[in-house]
Amino acid sequence: MRTLILVVLGGVALYFAWSQFGAVDAGEGDEGQATALEQGPAQIGTLQSLLEGPQGEGATQSPAGEAPPPAETRAQAPAKEEADSFDDLDLNALGDPLREGALLVHRPDDLQGYLKGPGAGLSEARKKLLIAYMLLARGLHGQVPKYEQGLEDSPDVTPEEYTLLRTAYQGGLVSARDAQGRPHRNPLVLGASMALVERQATEAATAGRWARAASFLSELVLVEIDAPWEADPASLERWSSDLMDAQASHRWNPEGVWPSIEVRVEPGDTLVGIRKQLVAEDPRLQICTGLVERSNQLGRYLREGQVLRIPTDRVRTLVDLSARWVFYLHANEVVGAWPVAIGRVGQETTPGRYTVGEKTPEPPWFPRGKAMVPYGDPENPLGTRWIALEGSDGLGLHGTWEPESLGTMASDGCIRLANDKVEELFEVLPRGSEVVVRP
Repeated sequence: MRTLILVVLGGVALYFAWSQFGAVDAGEGDEGQATALEQGPAQIGTLQSLLEGPQGEGATQSPAGEAPPPAETRAQAPAKEEADSFDDLDLNALGDPLREGALLVHRPDDLQGYLKGPGAGLSEARKKLLIAYMLLARGLHGQVPKYEQGLEDSPDVTPEEYTLLRTAYQGGLVSARDAQGRPHRNPLVLGASMALVERQATEAATAGRWARAASFLSELVLVEIDAPWEADPASLERWSSDLMDAQASHRWNPEGVWPSIEVRVEPGDTLVGIRKQLVAEDPRLQICTGLVERSNQLGRYLREGQVLRIPTDRVRTLVDLSARWVFYLHANEVVGAWPVAIGRVGQETTPGRYTVGEKTPEPPWFPRGKAMVPYGDPENPLGTRWIALEGSDGLGLHGTWEPESLGTMASDGCIRLANDKVEELFEVLPRGSEVVVRP
């Protein structure tokens, strides 16, 4: 009898143990199924499935036997920061604004992959915000309302982020700079606004509004080199090309809208004589004959009675060593921009403020401690033009016979451009104008 009782009790114990084991095993199976559903393919085009969890939109799972936690109310949520105050926000809760901002402006086509991969854990509101930005940058305004819904009251969206979304959706003018003229501090707002500025530039160019397109593109290239991410060469190349196309119908068009004074050509006048007279009257005027010629699209000869427009904006040049790009500006507007090569390790290009000195076509090369190397010699690296930087220790802007070196650290400290680009700059860059070389 005792043996029988022990057998019965042992069976009961085994039954309960097996039941508990089965329950745990079933729980793990459910969790695996949910994971598989979360990783299912998104519907291409709408991106809607990126916002849906395994149990419906916005659903969350709770541990077995526990009630789901109450939804966070707006009163419970941390107070939103004022616009342009991003330092105190919990960036982990908001995702990776730096990565997302750079993605929107440089590679918006990769957004879907990001939301299915590294950004899969973002809140629904953050995903909706990113998708809405991307749609606006592509000009797809009609698809925005379903993603915008609920974002205004979401604790996961800052006022500045939502304001940008509404401004762009309502057709307002977007800038990549804040009211003080600085790039937006919130990197997501910065990247999204730059993508929207590019859209504005495209629309302006399509409508033949070249001054407006040039202004937008100038803003893009200058903000890119001040952005918190590393400057993207492909984006700079695209914007610079579009910018110079726009400037061909704006700054390099005598019918363009740009600050100028007018001079009527008198008998016997030459461009050299006109320049000398104008500079004598106003020494602050920064012009050269090539600048006047190109601004007016002059032919070979001046015509008596012809009216020339003389640019009055100050000319300056900016070299950004980290981006390895040079910018030719009239006042604060970029007129030309090109990639450069800079000094190699041990021969780094020295940052500083310089002025344009002697300009030499087909330059010989004077290496330190060595004999002069004439133009055309294979050992002469200076290309077709040399622009000296006064105030430096022998630095200059020059051409190169090695265009593959552009964008790299390859020179003895000088700044290399492609030969055709340095020839273009050579003609329109006045002596005495400022050149800023910055890290």
